[in-house]
Amino acid sequence: MHAMKQPAQQFLHFASNLLLPAQCPSCHELVHRAGLCSACWAHLKRITPPACWQCGRGFDFDAGVSRCGKCLTTPPDFDRGAAALRYTAMSKRLILGLKYGGRHDTTPALAQMMASCGNILLQQADWIVPLPLHWTRHWRRGYNQSAELARAVMRVAGIAKAYYRPDLLLRIKRTENQGHKTRAQRFENMRGAFRTHDPAAHIKGAKILVIDDVLTTGASLSSAARCLKRAGAKEVAILVAARVG
Repeated sequence: MHAMKQPAQQFLHFASNLLLPAQCPSCHELVHRAGLCSACWAHLKRITPPACWQCGRGFDFDAGVSRCGKCLTTPPDFDRGAAALRYTAMSKRLILGLKYGGRHDTTPALAQMMASCGNILLQQADWIVPLPLHWTRHWRRGYNQSAELARAVMRVAGIAKAYYRPDLLLRIKRTENQGHKTRAQRFENMRGAFRTHDPAAHIKGAKILVIDDVLTTGASLSSAARCLKRAGAKEVAILVAARVG
């Protein structure tokens, strides 16, 4: 059961709402509480069961299968996965606003949906790792959107901070932008992009959940999963805000 807010916290929350009323992070319409307005919410395409348990792809109908065709023919290197949203115009606006525009007000809404669809993965993970940025991109942007989402998702799911381990996985290769690359080019671009840093051997035998913003072909997350498995991870799962396809 969640603890009730203390009087001081209640006052600060009330005062902040008076001074800075909550706005929809997509259209800036005033809302009663932090989150999307009803109009923008209606334009989101949530992924609900049935869905592929490995990559999170939503099925249009229940065909009685647990994995999609792509995961059966060319399986990714991660073992399980979940995605909150289909990558549509609305989810793209929210995610790109966070990723490139510093729109951190989109994070709570995305985190709520990610925590809902990925609850089992979150509860079963020994460690939760945000997909890292290369230090040059992190320095230029000032933050890692995947880390912002990971911390917010953990807060929503009630997971202790001790399980958050951004130090276990490092990005050592400054990869080219994936935007206009083919699937094969994306996987080649991500080859050797990560390495682990695990002096205390936390990775060996662990179930690790990697959190990212968008899954397109799965090249980045597969590369991260391969790296973690080479370091001895028992299982690598992924949780993303949205997926293409």
